Parts: sequence; structure tokens; C-alpha cells
Amino acid sequence: MIERTLTPLIRSHLGRGRVIVLYGPRRVGKTTVARQILAEAPTEDQLYLNCDEMVTAEALKPTSLAALERVIGQAKRIVIDEAQRVQNIGLTLKLLIDTHPELDIIATGSSSFDLAGKVKEPLTGRAYEFFLTPLSVAEIKSHFGYSNLQMETLFDRLLRLGSYPGIVLTDDNRADEEIIALANNYVYKDSLELVELRQRQLLPRLLQALALKIGEEVSYNELGLMFGVKVETIERYITLLEMAFVVYRLPALTGTEKGMLSNRKRKVYFYDLGIRNALIQSLQPLDLRADRDALWENFCMNERMKHWQANDQRVQRYYWRALSHELDLIEAKDDIYNAYDFAYTDKKLTTPKYFTDTYPDVSAQLIHTGNLLTWLS
Repeated sequence: MIERTLTPLIRSHLGRGRVIVLYGPRRVGKTTVARQILAEAPTEDQLYLNCDEMVTAEALKPTSLAALERVIGQAKRIVIDEAQRVQNIGLTLKLLIDTHPELDIIATGSSSFDLAGKVKEPLTGRAYEFFLTPLSVAEIKSHFGYSNLQMETLFDRLLRLGSYPGIVLTDDNRADEEIIALANNYVYKDSLELVELRQRQLLPRLLQALALKIGEEVSYNELGLMFGVKVETIERYITLLEMAFVVYRLPALTGTEKGMLSNRKRKVYFYDLGIRNALIQSLQPLDLRADRDALWENFCMNERMKHWQANDQRVQRYYWRALSHELDLIEAKDDIYNAYDFAYTDKKLTTPKYFTDTYPDVSAQLIHTGNLLTWLS
């Protein structure tokens, strides 16, 4: 089992009289993490409830506190897996934690749209939220003991096949078919549950369009014209794909909060590049690809997000673009800005003059295969 950097962070939040809500896509390891923490309690205190089972989901409906107490019995540490399957799960969790603050309850969910909507209001001030991503480079390197000389080979595999635990632990001969099956059986399944029946034919086309535009600015207007739908429909569907943990958006740094909110251009990245490549049926090696630098940009964005998550810190992130010039990532933390550009191989980076004139105290750094690990340390 690969040790996840999020596990000790979750563990440190036990015993505080709050529910722990663990989000993340299917097959990313939520159940493994939750059951690992569950197993650390005395056997008689453990209870695992799988809400994919209809009987379990029905039993956890908040019909009465007494009924819920019969379900949990004498357990002190409880995992409620795929909690979004339970009707009014937020009220169930509120009743349990308000009455029994000594309980350690971990609720997992594969759809933030479903689960967050059901727990946000009932659990206000009563929950800690965590997001489990596919594996990070740091987790993989630590588990396998890769040397720095072996990392470039690893980068090639991760950019092609992604970093879902099941894929990382699968040999190369089977990994291609495994990532295709994962994309088809889980990504589409979970995403389609969130959209209207009459618009389900739009989803795979939109996903493929987004997959072909990683590293580029995405215009909702252009996508709307391409598919013959309203801009609001495109925006709503991308939001749903975010809530199904398929993609995430990066806004442009425009100088004003109003400008960022009104701007309908974003960059859109995939949480996992194996899923992205499977969606467009493009799993060939990097030396045969024209999208290597775009993959590297998406990869660096993902790894930086995982880095800040492992350090339990929130950082505002943007991209910057003016005329034909662009910087891939601008990080803002405590009013301190840092700028980065991404390229698979090292090259000379010239910071655009318009950017240095606007942000004279901010210098840009190029992130490539040779310095990525240092940047993430």
C-alpha cells in the first residue's frame, strides 16, 4: 500500500468532535485511506458502512436518532463510504455528531455535487473537509525509492498513463487497457449522473474538446458556438465536471476581482492525465506526441496543487496572459506573488516586459524535468 500524505493530516483532525468529509474521484484510494485510519482503532470500536449497498443507505436515513444509534451500536470510529448515496446524509451526520461528539466519523464521497450539497448546511461548523487526489510524485518516489536519475522515466509514464493508484501499481502491459476502462466505467458514469438526459450526448464531446485544449485558454463562447448551445450551458457542464473531479479551472489574473469574475475565459486542466489521454484515445509515448509540453503544464499544475494540499495550505492560483505573452502559473499567498512557466526541457525564460512593468517585484521561474522535485520540496 502506498502511504498517502493526506493520511496523517486526517489523523490529526480526529477526536475534535467534528465529522471528517473525504472527497475524491472513484478508485483514487478514499476507501483505502479511510479503512487504514479505521483499523487503527480497537477492533470493538470499528464500524465500516458501505452506502453503495442499498440496505445500508436506507438504514442511515435520519428517521430518528434512536434508529441511527442502533445502526452504529457501540462503535467509536465509523467510516461511511460513498455517503452521497444516503438521502439527507447531512442531517444524519449532524444528529450523530451533535449527540455523540466523542465519535470519529469519516464520510467519503465520489461526487462533491451530491455530497457537498447534502452536508454543507447541516454540518456548518461541524466538519473538516479533505480532498484526495491521484498519487503525487512525492508519494510514488517515496514508495518505490526512485533515484533522481530514474525520475525522467517516471515522468514519461505519468504524463501518458496518469497516477491513479491502480494504474501506478499495474505493469506497462496492462496499464493502457486499465486506464481506458477506468475512464469509460467511472468518469462517464459519475459525470452522466449529474446531467440532464436530453444533454447527455454533449458531455463526451465537451470532454474531448477540453482534453484537446489543455495548456490553452478556453473560451466558453467558442465552445458554445462549436456545440450549438448557450454559453451558460457550457459553463454549467464544466462546473459539473469539476464537481465530479474530472477537471478544474484556473482563472486569469486580470488585476481586479471584478474582471476575474466577469471574464469567461479560463484554462481547464484534468486531475489525471491518464484519464485525459484515454478520452481522446491518445496513449502513445511522449517522443511520438505533439502535446508533450501541454501535458507537462497540466502535470506541473497537478503536482503543485498536491504539494500545497500536503502542507495544508491554501494558495490563490491564476495564469497571466497579455497579447501573445503568457505565464502559466501565478501564485498569491499573503499578498506575495510568485510566477512560473512550464516546459518539459530546460530553456531560457524571458519574462514578458508587460508583466514586469505591472508586477516589478515578481520574477518568473521555469519549471522543467530537472528542477520539478526541488520546486515541490
